[in-house]
Amino acid sequence: MDRPSLKINYVAVGVTGMFSFILSGIWYSSMMFGTIWITYRTNAAPTFPEWTMMFAPLRELIASYVLAFLILRLGIVHWISAVKLIMLLWFAFHAVGMAGAILWDHMAWQLGAVHAGDWLMKMLFMAVVLTAWHNKTSASTAAVS
Repeated sequence: MDRPSLKINYVAVGVTGMFSFILSGIWYSSMMFGTIWITYRTNAAPTFPEWTMMFAPLRELIASYVLAFLILRLGIVHWISAVKLIMLLWFAFHAVGMAGAILWDHMAWQLGAVHAGDWLMKMLFMAVVLTAWHNKTSASTAAVS
């Protein structure tokens, strides 16, 4: 299979990042793991300034951009390779970070598992969608050429 174009599709990054933010909202809702999140937080009734919600999706947008960059630069064209990349990145950075918070900052392991699971879910979603989207874009570009 031909290597995809090395041009990042910013629409794919934006859509994937924003949808990941929505998925995270569902993850922390009472339908999924919100009860565990509320139970094990140090502040049982979290309040957030309203302005923080304007910046909240930036985390997912940044992660989506970096993943798109890595997928393109590494020449990943199949979702299985994207999943392998995510498992390595998630384990090396997020899971290890959560383990540190559990060991040294006395975070409840249940809360650490909810946070780590959220990022694993979002990163897997981003990687699979971005891989498919970028390869679809490069396939359609190659067909036109």
